[in-house]
Amino acid sequence: MLFKLLSLAACLPFAAASPCAKPSSASGTPRVLLPQGTVDGFRDSHNNSVFLGIPFAQSTGGQNRWKRPQDLPLPQGNKSADVFHATSYGPTCPQAITGTSYSRQDEDCLNLNVWAPSEGAKLPVFVYMYGGAMVTGSSSNPQFQGNNFARNGVIFVSFNTRESIWASPNSAELGGDGKSQNFSILDVEKALDWIHQNIVSFGGDPDHIVFGGHSSGSVHVDHYLWNHPDTWLKGAVQMSANAVSGPAYAPSNAALDVVAAEVGCGTGPGQLECLRAVDALAMQTAFFNATAHTWFTPVIDDVTRFADYPARLAAGAYASHVPLLTGNSAGEGTIFSLVYAAENADFADWIATFDADSAHVPAAALRAAYDTADFATESLRSGAQYGDARFNCPVDYFVDLRGAAQATWEYRFYGAYDNVVGVPGTAPTHGTEIPFFLGGNECFASLQGVTAAQQALADAIHAWFVAWIKDPAAGPGWEQVKPGGDGALVKLGVPGDELARVPGSASGHNARCQAVYKPLFPEYPVVQNPVRKSS
Repeated sequence: MLFKLLSLAACLPFAAASPCAKPSSASGTPRVLLPQGTVDGFRDSHNNSVFLGIPFAQSTGGQNRWKRPQDLPLPQGNKSADVFHATSYGPTCPQAITGTSYSRQDEDCLNLNVWAPSEGAKLPVFVYMYGGAMVTGSSSNPQFQGNNFARNGVIFVSFNTRESIWASPNSAELGGDGKSQNFSILDVEKALDWIHQNIVSFGGDPDHIVFGGHSSGSVHVDHYLWNHPDTWLKGAVQMSANAVSGPAYAPSNAALDVVAAEVGCGTGPGQLECLRAVDALAMQTAFFNATAHTWFTPVIDDVTRFADYPARLAAGAYASHVPLLTGNSAGEGTIFSLVYAAENADFADWIATFDADSAHVPAAALRAAYDTADFATESLRSGAQYGDARFNCPVDYFVDLRGAAQATWEYRFYGAYDNVVGVPGTAPTHGTEIPFFLGGNECFASLQGVTAAQQALADAIHAWFVAWIKDPAAGPGWEQVKPGGDGALVKLGVPGDELARVPGSASGHNARCQAVYKPLFPEYPVVQNPVRKSS
């Protein structure tokens, strides 16, 4: 979901799965037999089969901390007697967040959730990845449930990845020799491999999997497409972001040394071994939770995150055969005028910060592009710039870059519903569209003041979205994008005409993207040191 807002609020390789047509349901309890053992779930109020918290890799704690996800051990003897009760969400991966919206934190957190129709075989599958700047988030978020998909003949899967320092330490002791220390990206690969190998046991079709996400979840989707140009994915959904959205990362060891000093570990060789012995909660110091946790995100290693995407596209190192649905909300940056209020009250200072992550664009060009007279406050000016730099313009840039090679459809969401993100006067902003695409109902249950009109819009969007998931190559019902800055899109949730899919053009909103950001994306990112800026 939001890149930073939530942090403020708050095996042996598996053999082929048993080719069951659907989960068995002795005594009314859905049950599947997997290589790792038997898994029991439960029925939701619509008789869908639900399985929560199924492990797809070993714990990431202890000596597995800062290692690629490890295969689960296969059970010895009769695996049908080894029953895992998947009736509640598994742990959330450690991160700087407070409150009770998510399941408890633990490093044994690489788990996934499945909602499946009670009957059926070879069903289409939609895998959803949450957002959170790659530093926060959880598949236990109550807005991200799969009941609506299962009711409409689609299996829905969500999963956790590691976050922040546990995912992206950027240590001089790791990486190199073709290895990556972008562990959250490797977690995504492990999860999708597990799903591809095992989804048949839930009634799913391993040859019909669509992978989608929002914000940094969408960035993960894009990394997967760049890292697997021959992927078996049937379709992809990138909501608000892609591989050139960031997030920003600190220089090697710059952030890690700060955390190490706080917990009594030194610098240089042996630092990681010392840190592996530190309890995850002890690493969550006040400074880490308030500031340093945002400094740990995937680095460009040319293994899992790349420096030159146009060159990779030209070399055929991208999954351009996968149909893509992408888009933004109409006010991506509004919420970030509040999220970053402590550092964005002066626009000239803001654009130089680590969080703005815009050092590849000359300051003079940014000042000219965002005229003070166009914004009620400097914070709103800064928020608009953040929304363009991180979300609107990366989507626009990649539509131009790869739209001719890849079947792509674009949307723009205008639904002015403040109760989704929860801050008055901000909608439509980053994340507002998520529960509408997921179909509302249970995904609205944690919100206040949901109206019949909102559920009607969720029903309308979810209906065509599910139809597209079932046949991505057919398109969602409007014209494909066209490179050049003026391609077709559809407007969703337009006030006064909410249920219509209103035809539009990218040229209605992307003038800054085309003039200011597009020529300079090849220079992104310029790595900045947040330690100096925060000291």
